[in-house]
Amino acid sequence: MNARTAIGNDFIKHDSLYGSIFDDFNHIFNYMSDNNLPVRRNPDQGTNEYGTKLLNLCRSTGLRIVNGRHKDGTANDFTFCGSRGMSVVDYLIVPFDYFHIVEQFIVSNFTSFSDHAPLHIRLQCKALSYTHEQQNRNVSSSTFDSFRWNDDLKEQCYESLILNSGLLSQIVFCDAKKSQDGIDNYIETFTTQLTDIVAPFFRISSNKSIDSRAQRTSRKCVCKTTDKPWFNCECRRLRHVYLSALNMFNKNKIAENHQRLISTQRQYKVFENKLKRQYKRQEGDMLEHLRKSDLKV
Repeated sequence: MNARTAIGNDFIKHDSLYGSIFDDFNHIFNYMSDNNLPVRRNPDQGTNEYGTKLLNLCRSTGLRIVNGRHKDGTANDFTFCGSRGMSVVDYLIVPFDYFHIVEQFIVSNFTSFSDHAPLHIRLQCKALSYTHEQQNRNVSSSTFDSFRWNDDLKEQCYESLILNSGLLSQIVFCDAKKSQDGIDNYIETFTTQLTDIVAPFFRISSNKSIDSRAQRTSRKCVCKTTDKPWFNCECRRLRHVYLSALNMFNKNKIAENHQRLISTQRQYKVFENKLKRQYKRQEGDMLEHLRKSDLKV
């Protein structure tokens, strides 16, 4: 969106009706006036057309910008860093009534993966508390069944379907209620009955719980990283210089550090792309040579 809003109001200032007008017409319109919010602290003082559109959207829908207003004061930083400068174009926008659930909002440091800074958000949500017995019961009951086709049993399954065709027909031709719940119950009844008929032939019992699968998939995988074939010592050195400049910029976002970051990033990227093109050209030439060479013995 690239909306730059400076410190423009995202609410209607002094939004209140005159007393007599409010008394006469409020029961008709049920008008809710905007609450005045403190001025946002924004290091980016630039504005553009997209920023104006975003502020108009907030004023017309009741949404509010959290950047520069959070109590911790860690959301008042630049969110974009490019060759032409720094700006704030990434926002957390919530309804005014939801401000209290934003427990933490941090504009994190820039990384080498993107020109945009990550936004760290923590919301205050209601959690359900379970006793130890309830938790064990939920874990033990969260099992699932899987099915696998077996050609040796297809004739027996077909005969079972023929024998129970009358029961399935009663379900199919029954009068289902023409509502969402009625259709859901109709489909669930048919599916349950069909599963009961074919399950004895193809069911594979499993005692694995959903929680255990979630725990297994949530384990951190330690992957060994290797450099690309074209990544040589000079490329590593330039990358180290670039990351040092990035670290210095995150500590102090002044113009001098920004220029140094852009310069070192450009040198590193240009050199890396050059090595990458050379490697691909060599690989292509080798494949072309193999294609044209006579491999017959």
